[in-house]
Amino acid sequence: MAADGVQPEACEVCGRTILQGERTRRYVSPQRDQRAACDLCRPRVEAAGWTRADRVVEGPAPSPSDTGSRPGRWLAERAKRVRARIEETRPNEDADATPPVRARTKPDTPERRLRRALEEFNESEHRRTVAGLSRSLGTPRVAAVTPPGTPQDVRLTVAWDLSWYQWEVRLADEPARVRALAKGSEIEQLHEADRKWNARASDDGRLQLAAGRNGAS
Repeated sequence: MAADGVQPEACEVCGRTILQGERTRRYVSPQRDQRAACDLCRPRVEAAGWTRADRVVEGPAPSPSDTGSRPGRWLAERAKRVRARIEETRPNEDADATPPVRARTKPDTPERRLRRALEEFNESEHRRTVAGLSRSLGTPRVAAVTPPGTPQDVRLTVAWDLSWYQWEVRLADEPARVRALAKGSEIEQLHEADRKWNARASDDGRLQLAAGRNGAS
């Protein structure tokens, strides 16, 4: 149950519906924004500098320079996008005799999984790693592949001539999880599948699947 005694309908961070028996706790961002977080989101909000509401020590309001805190702003923007997706799929409660229209679900394909994995990466803090390295090392080559044994996992490789990094996006998790996987200094260290460059990176570190390409290891 939340700290204020009211159980919210959904987690205010990821938008996931709270099941019976689950608990949420209210967290306060560095900008004094309060949200109820489920068990799955607590490590994320705590890593972003949010504090449990019952442990907040009252102090001066954040300065204008603090209001642009990237971790807090990223969590708020992500929660807003998740809530918007939930609203799009809810039936129209104002319709009287008309049956609810359910959102059409497109078939899951390898390319759709790759595109979703890239979207999750772009919403994570790892995007800034790619942006920072690109400013120093130039435009990288990018590969996105789906291992045949774990189709809900996507492996992302971003490589320069003198360095490469890999991340794994676990789409089966709710919400999807992005984690650092490996890094090295020579492209020859990579498997052949991870050198099939089928994506690209923009200046701000965002990854995008190249037109007409997909990947599978």
